[in-house]
Amino acid sequence: MFTLRAAVMWTVNDFPAYAMVSGWSTEGYMACPVCKEDVTSGWHAGKVCYLGHRRWLPWDHEWREKDKEFDGNTERRLRPREWSGDEILEQLNRLDFAPFGKIVSRTRPSTHMNWTHKPMFFELPYWSKLKLRHNLDVMHIEKNVFDTLVGTILDIEGKTKDRIKARLDLERMGIRRGLWMNRDSDKARRDLAFFSMKPNDKKEFLKFVSSVKFPDGYASNIARCVNVDGGKFTGV
Repeated sequence: MFTLRAAVMWTVNDFPAYAMVSGWSTEGYMACPVCKEDVTSGWHAGKVCYLGHRRWLPWDHEWREKDKEFDGNTERRLRPREWSGDEILEQLNRLDFAPFGKIVSRTRPSTHMNWTHKPMFFELPYWSKLKLRHNLDVMHIEKNVFDTLVGTILDIEGKTKDRIKARLDLERMGIRRGLWMNRDSDKARRDLAFFSMKPNDKKEFLKFVSSVKFPDGYASNIARCVNVDGGKFTGV
């Protein structure tokens, strides 16, 4: 007989679940649980987008000076402040949340920022002392990045991020002139971007991918995910 003791080291989840376990809503203009109220966000191409990632680069990094390659501005800001667990707990203790399990249809006060509730993990005496409390599931991120990247390069309808709204947004921001909509008289058309494959190149690329043979146990049969005639990946 012995006494078993266990400790919760951290959580591993996707981004929507991050809101439930951290108590910070992952929707809206302050969706980042790390940056909190210091997040850089804006309305672009019909959705909330989160920019300003160059703030994390070293102060003398060359990308900070490049404006045309990014959002049209140089980046002179420092990275957002890092909140300690004790500071977060102190802030949560000052806020007034609805009782657990009760649905209250009232507007969240501005003082709450994006906090929705106080996580029960803070009942653990050591939780506020942890340097890392929540992790994002790499599997979901890798798949989303892959789908977006391949869908954009192959210009797959419904998968590409190079949409008309995105082109119009670049024109509104006054950047990436080569990606603006091409207007003829009263009509506007979206020409194929320089980073997207032409139909013949796309077919050759998919043929190559479908012919690749991986070592046993290294990867699944990727040929089943390639539709050469349709020009797309499916079920990756």
